[in-house]
Amino acid sequence: MKFQLISLRDANQNFSRLIASVERGEAFCITRRGQEVARLTPLHPSAPMEKSPGMQDPLPTEIAMLHASLAERVRQLEARLDKISTALSPTDKR
Repeated sequence: MKFQLISLRDANQNFSRLIASVERGEAFCITRRGQEVARLTPLHPSAPMEKSPGMQDPLPTEIAMLHASLAERVRQLEARLDKISTALSPTDKR
């Protein structure tokens, strides 16, 4: 996979466009002061799907976005559970 270099500043200022490019199958190497700090790649590196008539985005993109959203929500819920568990006294945990 070939990575396009992009500065952290440019990635931050153009994040929506950057994500749209990734959804089309492009990959980016994000740099800070010339040093690679992150890579942004499609979840599924296969060739992007053709859009069906009347379909705004290919289905795999929608599934990938839903997966990312759900994964983030699970992380949030796990963090809340950890806080609650930590706050409970040992007798409350039974």
